[in-house]
Amino acid sequence: MSFREKSAWITLATVLICFGVYFGSIAGGVVSPRGFDTLHLLLLCVGGLVALQCVLHFAAGLTGDPRMPRDEREKLIQHRSHTAGYYTLMICVLALGVPGHLGHGAVDLMNFALLGLVVAALAVSVAQIVMFRRGG
Repeated sequence: MSFREKSAWITLATVLICFGVYFGSIAGGVVSPRGFDTLHLLLLCVGGLVALQCVLHFAAGLTGDPRMPRDEREKLIQHRSHTAGYYTLMICVLALGVPGHLGHGAVDLMNFALLGLVVAALAVSVAQIVMFRRGG
């Protein structure tokens, strides 16, 4: 498995774990979506995401060469996956009009926007993994 495929798996797993905790605690009623405890949980989840990404990418760099130049296949995979992520993000941004018209407040809209960013990041990672597994 190449370093870039490992990187896609690391991104998929860490984003699912960290933001799964955040959105799961909001949906489960553990924290109020409008309190300072939610802000603190968000900061903790983002900090955990950064720490996990750094440690796991460092460990993946020890097993492979992250400085190896990208070949044409990897460049194509990167461009195609980012295109999929862009379209996913645009759909999520357009969908923000629905909760806006249903009367949700600004804090809820920010959480929906953050969910859209997370879904787009997951779409990029999944697209990269699928394309690496398929062979380009």
